[in-house]
Amino acid sequence: MQRSRYPERRSTVRVSLQIPLTVRCLSPEGDTIYLKASTHSVSAHGALMVMEESLMPGQAVRVYNEMTSDSVDCYVTSVRQKRGEHERQVGVGFSVPRTNFWHIFFPKAGTRQAVRSSLTGALVIPGSRAESAQR
Repeated sequence: MQRSRYPERRSTVRVSLQIPLTVRCLSPEGDTIYLKASTHSVSAHGALMVMEESLMPGQAVRVYNEMTSDSVDCYVTSVRQKRGEHERQVGVGFSVPRTNFWHIFFPKAGTRQAVRSSLTGALVIPGSRAESAQR
């Protein structure tokens, strides 16, 4: 099967990036707790975090970006743990769109990567008219 036969389901790409985080949530007893985590990958709509503690899908959390001191309300989308490992992968989505929370520009998913033209050195998209006209 070719990957190109299936449309991209994500609206933006994921970027592998490690950012230290603090996650504020409620304990099962109802107390506010702060947990340490870091991102594994980020997107314009959330992140995949790595942390030791487990959260519940649907749980509301507040994520603090320790590099920028910015924070955002999120909800837990998934929790995975590989056998024999103590760390969990926790997916979170932003409760309200915050496309600049990670301070990264995210192209739309499926966008073709630009390359430098061998003739002019300008950035062009492979197969574009600009590239064809230069040949």
